[in-house]
Amino acid sequence: MRRIGLCLAMLVCGLSLATTAFALDLFPLEGADTSSPRATFGSFMKYSRIFYEAMHDENHAGETLKEARERAEGCFDLSRVAPSIRADVALESVLRLREILDRVPLPDRAEIPDAEEATVRGLRLWRIPHTEIEIGRVGENPGEYLFTAETVDRLEEFYDEVRHLPYTDGAAQGIYEEYIYSSGWLIPDGFIAGLPDWMRGGYLGQAGWQWLGLVLLLVVGLLAFWMVFLWHRKQKRKGSKRVWRQGLCLPLTGMAECLVIHYVADTQINITGAVLTVVTTMLYTAFMFFSCWAILVVGRLAPKAIISARHIKEEALNADVIRLVFQLGSLIVVCLILYRTGSYFGLPVTAVFASAGIMGVAVALAARETLANFFGGVSIFLDRPFRAGDYIVLDSGERGEVKAVGMRSTRLLTRDGILVTIPNSVITNVKIVNQSAPTPHMRVRVQVGVAYDSDLDKVEAALLESARVNELVVDDPPPGVRLISFADSAIVYELRAWAVRPHVRGRLKHQLGREIMRRFAEAGIEIPFPQLDLHVKDGQE
Repeated sequence: MRRIGLCLAMLVCGLSLATTAFALDLFPLEGADTSSPRATFGSFMKYSRIFYEAMHDENHAGETLKEARERAEGCFDLSRVAPSIRADVALESVLRLREILDRVPLPDRAEIPDAEEATVRGLRLWRIPHTEIEIGRVGENPGEYLFTAETVDRLEEFYDEVRHLPYTDGAAQGIYEEYIYSSGWLIPDGFIAGLPDWMRGGYLGQAGWQWLGLVLLLVVGLLAFWMVFLWHRKQKRKGSKRVWRQGLCLPLTGMAECLVIHYVADTQINITGAVLTVVTTMLYTAFMFFSCWAILVVGRLAPKAIISARHIKEEALNADVIRLVFQLGSLIVVCLILYRTGSYFGLPVTAVFASAGIMGVAVALAARETLANFFGGVSIFLDRPFRAGDYIVLDSGERGEVKAVGMRSTRLLTRDGILVTIPNSVITNVKIVNQSAPTPHMRVRVQVGVAYDSDLDKVEAALLESARVNELVVDDPPPGVRLISFADSAIVYELRAWAVRPHVRGRLKHQLGREIMRRFAEAGIEIPFPQLDLHVKDGQE
């Protein structure tokens, strides 16, 4: 009779599980009923039981296990749990609460308020009799009732208080310890079973072998990172120019190690509870730190690669703009990562960033001159009145070559070898003569007077030849000669030639003057002195 009863019980259990699995498959999008404390309590007991039975049924469908777990987890208010550990906390809450309820007397279903009673009474909170476990309303009417966030926070405490009590009839015995002391697929069950008792025993919520595995995992990770650091330093001393070796290897290695360590600790060693919360928080923080590090390195190396590939001068404004764009982009991405990190841990980052915005306004007011220079640099970049290497003349009379155009100032090298730094807010508000635009050549004019009895054809030929033989004169446009005026003592000619660059103007005039004197002397062309003929007339008759 006992065998027959046992077989019937097993058959009923199997049929119940099969029927429930069919219902889960038939309505896969249906969530747990949380319309009242009674519905929430019943849904949790139902789906946590299905989850337990599916775990021990070798023929269960994976979707049944997944759906039952998700619906049981849907009975909890996890709003105060950081997203980084929410999945683990949800599963542990299901198992802990089931262990607790299987050890304490439970109220009759009729004693738990249903939706109608909760509405009439305006019920916002219901507590399981003789416990501190609460089910509260979330949101306004109609709302839903969930095990409160305070209950979720204290489940470990409640479990420790009742774990010594015996199970009630039909309890899902050992479901929590079976979970927390289990391992992943990388660690065979036979290996765990062969360990001594002290390693399989629990210490602060973890088995001894789990503590040992976690410590070894962290030590191996730190040693691996240290070895990569030593290798990176060695390559840096060799002067390696590869991007991987210049700075990305360390942050990328750190990111990879954080992911691997978290995966092994969470899914293979199966660290749970507060220890998992601490480990996950540390690893996620380290991962975000390494991510920000990698982004800043990319923001520093990418502009160098672009500037080098396009053969842009380091001191040019284009190079400054490229560097600025990448730096600003890197900072924006880093801020987004920090915002995401804070949100992931449930920190009030919105208020922090709002405060930072107010501080930014104050800083902007205090640094208005710096901002004026910055926007002056932006104006120079957009208008392009000059570039690095151009020869310019300012309103103040300062003349020289533009050595660098930065986002805050422009540096000008005068002919006296003096470097002048001019704020961009100033240089954008004065008249600028760019002698290198639109072409890099500059016209040079040399005037010379010849005697009235000179052969003008020889004069013009000598002047033109003086310019043509000079290396500082360009061939296109060609040099020219013009007769300017008939002065009192001479016929004035002007030689017009184009210098290769504006900054050789003075040297070119010097060379042309010497060459003109030499050729005039060879051709017998006289350059007359200013003279005045006086005719004295005798007034006597």
